[in-house]
Amino acid sequence: MSKKGSAYDIGMKKVLDTVISSIQNGQDEMFTITENIRQECENAKIELEEIRLSLERVMKEVEVLSIYEKNSRKKLSVVSKHFNKNSETDIKEAYEEAKNTQVKLILKREEEKALIKKRNDIEVRLRRNTETVQKAETFINKMTSVMDFLVSDLKNVTEKINTLEGKHDIGMKIIKAQEEERRRIARDIHDGPAQSLASLVVKSEIISKLADKNIDLMKDEVSSVKKVLKTTLRDIRRIMYDLRPTSLDDLGLVATIKRLISDIEYEKGIDVDFTVMNEEEITSPLIRLTAFRIVQEALNNACKYSQSKRIAVKLDINKNTIVGIVQDWGIGFNSEQEKSSFGIGAMKERVQLLEGKINIDSKIGKGTKVMFSLLNREVEHERKY
Repeated sequence: MSKKGSAYDIGMKKVLDTVISSIQNGQDEMFTITENIRQECENAKIELEEIRLSLERVMKEVEVLSIYEKNSRKKLSVVSKHFNKNSETDIKEAYEEAKNTQVKLILKREEEKALIKKRNDIEVRLRRNTETVQKAETFINKMTSVMDFLVSDLKNVTEKINTLEGKHDIGMKIIKAQEEERRRIARDIHDGPAQSLASLVVKSEIISKLADKNIDLMKDEVSSVKKVLKTTLRDIRRIMYDLRPTSLDDLGLVATIKRLISDIEYEKGIDVDFTVMNEEEITSPLIRLTAFRIVQEALNNACKYSQSKRIAVKLDINKNTIVGIVQDWGIGFNSEQEKSSFGIGAMKERVQLLEGKINIDSKIGKGTKVMFSLLNREVEHERKY
């Protein structure tokens, strides 16, 4: 290929990448805006319920005060009509009582009117926000269709533009990820099951020596061995689960994430709120596994480093895309920490290799939000993972 042709291809690739990136940014921003409006709708519903209860209470108070005010006016009328039979003090007290009751009733009715107006305003706002969310979801779906069309139509062009150097970089990233995973597994086995099994060997020797000498001590050692065996079995199952959750193929992505969240809540005592907006089928095992790994890594990072007691996970699986958000309200981190984190780097590489997108937004003292999107489609030359 000539230098002129090569420069043209590089320029074309930049243009295509810019167009696709702009559309993806628009999708992400629209999704975030929609989520914020949806949260406003939820808050409005809560506020409406509170107002409904307050209005119910005030209306009852108005009803009671109306009866009391009517009776006090009757009493004043009777006292005034027979003023010769009543003292000046009686007349004054009847007047004051009628006046005070009337003032209380007026104030309570004003409170009732204010609550009704507030209720009506919130209902209007809720209706408008609900309509906005519906329109936004329709717009997001249209943008997704446009994105799918562009990616599909430009696929052959981008494949031709890819250079050997780019393929070499991808291969090196895959090798790096594989080696890091092997080191992690070896470390987990060494620190967990291997140490436990070594302890069992020592305990078995102790038991054999105690067999003929001290039955009680031997029973204690046997009980201790059982506990170690249970712990070892749990660690082995955890390592196997980390390697490949069997429920991912059997039950799907949502059920597997629910199980992961349940384990986190039980073991870490952290409240994780999981919201699924849509749950279409994910036909690609690799896409399904990648989405799970990103959520898993983001949750692990939040549990380890954020110091947040609350995490939110949101997932939107439609026919064309998979969009996910993992957010905490912890201590956050700076950009230098992000560069030095292999876990974050691995997440980004996973997404980029599958032509997806990931954004990690974190500020010191304000928490971290991980947002990713993947195309819900079959991966070319895919093999079972």
